[in-house]
Amino acid sequence: MSRLDYFRICSLVLFCALVFSVSTAGATSEKKENFCVNCHSQLLGSSFVGMKSHAWKGSIHQTRGVTCDKCHGGNPQAMEKQAAHAGVLGSANPQSSIYYKNIPSTCGKCHGAEFYKFAQSLHYQRLESTGKGPECVTCHGSMATKVLTPDTVVAVCGRCHNEKMGIFPFIPQKARAVLLLLRESRALLDTTEKLFPPVKGTARARSLDAARAALYSARLDWHRFDLDTIISHLQNVYDSLQEVRTQ
Repeated sequence: MSRLDYFRICSLVLFCALVFSVSTAGATSEKKENFCVNCHSQLLGSSFVGMKSHAWKGSIHQTRGVTCDKCHGGNPQAMEKQAAHAGVLGSANPQSSIYYKNIPSTCGKCHGAEFYKFAQSLHYQRLESTGKGPECVTCHGSMATKVLTPDTVVAVCGRCHNEKMGIFPFIPQKARAVLLLLRESRALLDTTEKLFPPVKGTARARSLDAARAALYSARLDWHRFDLDTIISHLQNVYDSLQEVRTQ
């Protein structure tokens, strides 16, 4: 075999491999049709399942591709109802992924860091031991999820933390104050970064990194509900940003 023939054969092999890899990539990236979504989206909004499905539309879960089967199970490629619902258990079944005690671990499949912190909380311990503690849906909802704000946290925490229940009734207002501090810290960090643009490798850049890390820790520790620890993190944010202003 001449060098020219050898070169032609190698070129042909490489070309075929390239064509195969491109076609395979296209096939794997092709989005499969989800029949759970197709079917449930046609249900009337007046029905319970239809209402939940319509609430999911436009939510952060929809935009991130989190469909029915990710939480409920089932077969999203099956067109027939019985096959599609195979393995799906109702929320009252303790084996269900959406049974109230199992919701934290179900959400934790995607929100691992938040679940790790929540599992350290007294709320989680109470949920596990008595079944009366809050879980993810208590604060965030399920389909159309939300994040608590200073205006909504008082009502949510106040369901248990009130004078009638006698369970630390001061907590709702303290939680509101801490959430306000979190917002102010985020705004202060953004403003400082704009006013004092960091240069990589400088003391200013390191101080801004420390402030970002402390703010991230504060947001994560919210799921542990240790308000004093969150305040300590926010103090570190403030101290780091003060260093930025003096460097």
